[in-house]
Amino acid sequence: MAVKLKDVIAEMKSVITAGDRYSAQERSRRVLQLAGEFLSAALGGVARNGQTAILMVDRDLGQLIFAYPEHLARGNVLPIDDKSFAGQVVTRKAALLENSVPREPHKDFFERIPDPAGEVRSIEKMIASPLFGAEGEVIGVIEVSRAGQESTGMEANFQPRDVANLEKSCRVFAPFIARSWTRERGW
Repeated sequence: MAVKLKDVIAEMKSVITAGDRYSAQERSRRVLQLAGEFLSAALGGVARNGQTAILMVDRDLGQLIFAYPEHLARGNVLPIDDKSFAGQVVTRKAALLENSVPREPHKDFFERIPDPAGEVRSIEKMIASPLFGAEGEVIGVIEVSRAGQESTGMEANFQPRDVANLEKSCRVFAPFIARSWTRERGW
C-alpha cells in the first residue's frame, strides 16, 4: 500500500508537536526519514533503486551538509557551487532534471560510500529541488535519484511531472524540515 503525502504530513506534525517525547536529534532524524522514504518510493521507485538525499545549507561554512540518509549525515559536505548538482540548485534557486548523470561532470565521492546494506551504486538519473525558507531563501536541497545499472528507455527517465511533484513536496516539507533540523555532530 502506497503512503500518501497527507499521511506523511500528519506524521511530521505529530513528531513536531510531540514535545519531550523526542530529543531534538531524534525529531530531526524522524522528519528527514519521513520525507526521504516517501520521496524515494513515490519518485525514485523501489524497482529502480530510488534514493533520496537531503542536504542543508550551512551559510557560515558556505557548504551543503548531508542531513539524510543517516549513513551520509556524518560530516559529508559539498561546496555551494556549480560543480555539483545540489550546488547548482542552490545557486540557481531552481529545480534540476538530469537523466544522464554519469555523462555530466559532478562530485561523485558520496556515490562511493556504501549504503547500509553495503552496496555501492552509481547514480544514473536525478531530479533535485530547493527547499525554501520562510523568507524565500534556499535552506536546503532534496535530490531523488535512480541508482545502479538499469535498462535504458524512456520509462526509466525522470519526466518534467516528476520535477513538478518534487517541487510541490519540497514546498510542503520545507517548514517541517526547517523547524526540526538539527545538525548531526560527532558521529
